[in-house]
Amino acid sequence: MTELTKNGPLEPIWEQLREKGGINGRQVLIYKCLNSTNTTALNLAAAGAPAGTVVAADSQSAGRGRLGRKWQSPPGLGLYFSIITRPRLGLNDLAKITLTAGLALRTAILSASALETELKWPNDILWQGKKMAGILTECGAESAKGRAAIIGIGLNINSGPDDFPAEMGRPGVSMRTAANRFYDRGLILTAVTEAVEQEIKRLENGDFAAILRDWRRWDASAGKRLTWLKPDGMPVCGISLGPNEDGVLRIKDPAGLIHQVISGDLRLRDEGKRHQEGL
Repeated sequence: MTELTKNGPLEPIWEQLREKGGINGRQVLIYKCLNSTNTTALNLAAAGAPAGTVVAADSQSAGRGRLGRKWQSPPGLGLYFSIITRPRLGLNDLAKITLTAGLALRTAILSASALETELKWPNDILWQGKKMAGILTECGAESAKGRAAIIGIGLNINSGPDDFPAEMGRPGVSMRTAANRFYDRGLILTAVTEAVEQEIKRLENGDFAAILRDWRRWDASAGKRLTWLKPDGMPVCGISLGPNEDGVLRIKDPAGLIHQVISGDLRLRDEGKRHQEGL
């Protein structure tokens, strides 16, 4: 099933996905424009959509990220999609999905482009300090098919330098600008969904320790000074100690107190003025 109306030629793999409606047995629903792929995926999951279903859109009018921020989703340039998963995990382990998906996304980008990216806790993919992608994981209500975890991904693929709005404060980066070439979004979508499925299986098999070990290799913040704005708005400055065995970030302040970060705004001290983080 697809819902994509073309506004000109699409990449060949997009055309194939429109015709086949799937990736290696997974159902793929492709829309011209959605408010949010995560919202659509949550509704589909509540209606019984199977695990592995992918909801993609050529653009989003209200794409969202952590802390209610907006994710810029112009048509024809990026990948905006959500994967419905129903992982065999306890509630305490669901928070580990975002880190797991981030590692999978990094692996897929490397495989498709040879670009070396870094991971910023909990949900960002960076290239040379600039944001290339982000992840938003949301959980649905318990149902007869189990609890659904929706993994929403926004990835800048073929954007040029002028395609990032000035109000972002800090320029984003795309695979195109990083590698000086264009990419087929359908091929990237296939690579990412396969990598996410593989890493989620590792998580279900109780291998988060190995996932975390791999994640830490590419931690952009490890040992660096961070500013954490707590949910009440109070800032905490300190050195990142990286995520613990539960995936919770730790920051050591100048007094030696270790803070556990579960939510709130987080940025490296050298990021300059505040900017839109997006997903």
